Amino acid sequence: MLFEKGQQQGFEFLPNWLEGVDHTALDVVEQYQHAKEHKYLSKDDAANYNNRWLQFKGTFVGKTKILVDRVRQSIDAKDAHIYASFQKNGHHYGRHNDAMSVLIVQVWNSIAYCVESEIGEKKHTSYVLNPGDAIYIHKGTWHTPVISEERMTLSFSW
Repeated sequence: MLFEKGQQQGFEFLPNWLEGVDHTALDVVEQYQHAKEHKYLSKDDAANYNNRWLQFKGTFVGKTKILVDRVRQSIDAKDAHIYASFQKNGHHYGRHNDAMSVLIVQVWNSIAYCVESEIGEKKHTSYVLNPGDAIYIHKGTWHTPVISEERMTLSFSW
């Protein structure tokens, strides 16, 4: 069963889950420009605000498309979203839970996640995700992203 431990415990940290993740700032900008040109951006904060962008719809290009396609093939995910920022200590959604299970895959730089499970052993812990690392978060599990640097993160749901 896929992510069996995560389904029993509420989350599962997957270090080095995706090999070959080597995005640079140029790859991130390429995806941003593609999304902006095609009006796929769900959020595009001004540089003097958060300098954050989100993409919840549309297509992907370059290295990002290759990664999204690889992940979709391995977990049969229907949705792929991008969360990114071009500044340190960027804005995020705060502590929340989702109505669907998600797989978070770190693509550029790092991000931390605090997770709080109310099922299984009721664990509460945190992880730093580097490129290629992933975390499976079961629906209903509380989690908080912690943004400390510029970053690009992919989120998949099914």
